Amino acid sequence: MRDEAALFEGISDWARTTQTGDRAELSELPENLAAWRDLSASADQCLGQKCAHFDRCFVFRMRRLAAEADVIVVNHHLFFADLALRSSSAGDAGAAVLPRYDAVIFDEAHAIEEVATEHFGAQLSSFKVSELARDALKALQTRAQLLAARDLAARLLREGGDFFAVALSTGSQENSRWVLLPGALKPAEPERQKLSDLVQSLGAALSKQDDEELALLERRCLGLNAELELFSESRRDPRLIHWAEARAGQLFLHASPVDVASILQEKLYDKIGPVVFTSATLAVQGELDYFERRLGLKDDTGALFPLRDAVLASPFDYQNNAALYLPESMPDPSDSDFADAVADELRQLLPITEGRAFVLFTSLKNMRAVHERLADELPCQVLLQGDQPKQQLLKRFREKPSVLFASQSFWEGVDVPGDALSMVVIDKLPFASPSEPLVAARIDRLRAQGEDAFYGYQVPQAALALKQGFGRLIRSSTDRGIVAVLDARMTRKGYGRLFVESLPRCPVLRTPQAVQAFWITSRSR
Repeated sequence: MRDEAALFEGISDWARTTQTGDRAELSELPENLAAWRDLSASADQCLGQKCAHFDRCFVFRMRRLAAEADVIVVNHHLFFADLALRSSSAGDAGAAVLPRYDAVIFDEAHAIEEVATEHFGAQLSSFKVSELARDALKALQTRAQLLAARDLAARLLREGGDFFAVALSTGSQENSRWVLLPGALKPAEPERQKLSDLVQSLGAALSKQDDEELALLERRCLGLNAELELFSESRRDPRLIHWAEARAGQLFLHASPVDVASILQEKLYDKIGPVVFTSATLAVQGELDYFERRLGLKDDTGALFPLRDAVLASPFDYQNNAALYLPESMPDPSDSDFADAVADELRQLLPITEGRAFVLFTSLKNMRAVHERLADELPCQVLLQGDQPKQQLLKRFREKPSVLFASQSFWEGVDVPGDALSMVVIDKLPFASPSEPLVAARIDRLRAQGEDAFYGYQVPQAALALKQGFGRLIRSSTDRGIVAVLDARMTRKGYGRLFVESLPRCPVLRTPQAVQAFWITSRSR
């Protein structure tokens, strides 16, 4: 905390001058600043109009402005957080974050399935329990008449992690994420029930008090207990996949919908007027069928709602300004010498554009392995994801010729127009790991329905992800460059054709010499 104290003056100056209250404006602030929890309030902690700072609150100021606006721009996470809140059994009109709307336009609509899955599921962790206990203890410090509630909060802080400790001991020792099959949490059921009873008791001790802060804590107890009930072995919801994640020394339990199609139909399509989906990466082989099925717009019988769709031509001249490089010879991505082969290809490719390249990997392990082989060889600036915050890495990348080794977070939402980015190298086809709990559950569901999960789900999903990686290259009509995919399955497997046909039409090159010739020609135009 002493180290963080040096930052307080800058935070105080920012708080007096900022117009938005957006923490992102504090670019030099460490992401893991411990004191930030005491400087901000989450939705669970917000007192609304009862807060002494309500009139100056940035969130409520934005809500007031939004209520007066004709068009509101929000990200997917805020939209679906609002939709989940207003459609929950505990939600009400006053709890909604956004004002009423008559139509929705989703840009970057390829991300909707995963964001909706996150917000219509539940997440439970020991951190959430201890945060409730600490907030209750803080609120009860000056309320001597609620000694019993304070004792319960202290017990919750001491014992609230017992359930998660036992649950963690029953989990996978190999993967950081694993599916919780029926019966997986049975050894932890006594601790879950004990925690549920303690949370209920705390909520009861806080009830019937004429105090908004305590009423808010009571509602948090009710919500936490409802989430604990989701993980009761006797009350499992077959529509949800239960899975666990070990992260930063803590256990996070998730209950996620396997399929969001019916949820979107019930909570969005049936209640709102026009809904528009748009993105550069919705079509697989020029068709929108995969996207429309995943989001519940159609099924085997056809469209389920009045539906108009179109795949529009790109404004960019990919045929003349871009090329796709598929090497003639590469080992299988599962081979032990794959990282060496990727490094050898990069030694030939990167000098052609004098760096100015993103090298994108499907795993952090491969990213680090190839970076380790090349970092000391390359004559240009070499950047590695994780060494600095994302925006700082992009700033340095734009300033001088660089090679950035990165993984998933740089596959989309990154915009580097101009010569600064002239090559994008992708090591493997971005198939989602079938060991990922949600992926595994969706595969099992499709197979149970008699469908081909590989060609009906895994391949289209990977094709759209590859298209996102390709899209980092051409960001304006004057951009030009090369995308290299170093996965031999693009040319050796029958499904490789689907990947090629889902990308923008451009010349396909097979040798580094052909890449160099294309680069020289494109630069002379």
